[in-house]
Amino acid sequence: MEPRARLVRIDLSPPDYIHVPQAPRIERRPILSRDSANEWQMWGVTGVTPSGERVGVSNHTWSHVDAPFHLLPQGATFRQVDPRTYLALRTRVVDLTHGAARRETVAGIDYHSEIAPEDLPADLSGFDAVFLVTGFSALYEAGYPMRDTADEHYPDVRPDAASRLAACSSLRVLAIDAPSVDKPRSNAAAHRILLGRQPNPVLLVETLWADPFREAFPRLPEEVLLTIEPLRALGPEQDGALASVYAYAPAEGEEGFYREFVSAMRTARLVG
Repeated sequence: MEPRARLVRIDLSPPDYIHVPQAPRIERRPILSRDSANEWQMWGVTGVTPSGERVGVSNHTWSHVDAPFHLLPQGATFRQVDPRTYLALRTRVVDLTHGAARRETVAGIDYHSEIAPEDLPADLSGFDAVFLVTGFSALYEAGYPMRDTADEHYPDVRPDAASRLAACSSLRVLAIDAPSVDKPRSNAAAHRILLGRQPNPVLLVETLWADPFREAFPRLPEEVLLTIEPLRALGPEQDGALASVYAYAPAEGEEGFYREFVSAMRTARLVG
């Protein structure tokens, strides 16, 4: 008999690469194919432009972290960000999937399309991160972000809401179930405010997949532990990194154990 689970862990990374208009399409291709002369099989990925040109894989085509350098020339690169900023985060979940205001419907999917200050909890003090669940990620499997005009419809964080988040001194990360926190029309206002906060920027975690979260919890918990496990991008000036992202919540009746787990994870000594 298997022991009873005391925690629920939800994988918030999409099941496949999410091509967005600003980044190349990602294709899986064989690097080595098994045949009579070769017993090894090896697959890789490559980026492909609309013209068919093969290019490098983007740091922004899957669940990923934006470092300040992604937008700000003088901002910190991902290599310069202390890993303790994102590794284990006490996170406030903001479920916006059932609100009445500022909605949009695409391909039959209804989602919250604009985050205003009134959408945010009154008190965020003590939280390391905020996770905005808008409902947009239900469009991932339909391939909607691959359309050229899709970025005009991403949920975005209004400048006044971004400023409110930036004013919370404990906040280190803003996460969202959409490819970006900005529509093109915003001129990257939320990116500028959050990544530009001094002396400690608010990192952005984008393209999360909320569907498994909803399946595990019909009523989303208000708090989870978010862990962000990045793929260390190569190059001297890393603007971000692809990352596996997990949310941990207590199983029923295990709130005490969950609190101990969160404390242990947030205070763990980092080696390496």
